[in-house]
Amino acid sequence: YYAAITAMDANIGRLLDKLDQRGLREQTLIVFLSDNGFNCGHHGIWGKGNGTFPQNMYDTSVKIPAVFSHPGRIPQGTVCDELASGYDVMPTLLDYVGLECDGAGRLPGRSLLPLLEGRTASGRNEEVVILDEYGPVRMIRTREWKYIHRYPYGPHELYDLTHDPGERRNRIDDPDCEPIREALKARLDQWFVQYADPAVDGIREPVTGYGQL
Repeated sequence: YYAAITAMDANIGRLLDKLDQRGLREQTLIVFLSDNGFNCGHHGIWGKGNGTFPQNMYDTSVKIPAVFSHPGRIPQGTVCDELASGYDVMPTLLDYVGLECDGAGRLPGRSLLPLLEGRTASGRNEEVVILDEYGPVRMIRTREWKYIHRYPYGPHELYDLTHDPGERRNRIDDPDCEPIREALKARLDQWFVQYADPAVDGIREPVTGYGQL
């Protein structure tokens, strides 16, 4: 794992050096992202979402780096704690270069450009909805709560991220949390009604840890 990190550090450095040598750094937006997180023993797991069965949605499995760098346009050395999703990448890049996003109203992503430029972004989503590539596992995450639903039989999970950021206490059966659970489940369902394509929906696909066809 750390050999891979070392290789990335070295070769990203090579790319940056080449841009500097050619005088292109000030004209280039660099974006560093990943497709999933990874547990190095977190929660007793070595691996990502399919490091367990049923698949997990721990923050350590699903949170990814999102580093944007463009000297002279994006303030350097700053960290933004707004919620964002991979769905936001395409509209952000189009917005960055001044192009319209075809069908923007039908897509879930929103441009992060105001955040990148240090401005306040109005109308940002309060939650991030994740459709994992591991079949019938869905999650909705706000700043304070995370709800995970596994079709068709569960088990389901609910975490109070404010008081339990390590996601160690599942509150799904806590009567005091029932209103929160119902509200998040409704928002999750509505999101998929709005955006999912039934023809390629993975909700009923059995997945046992080797990805999904």
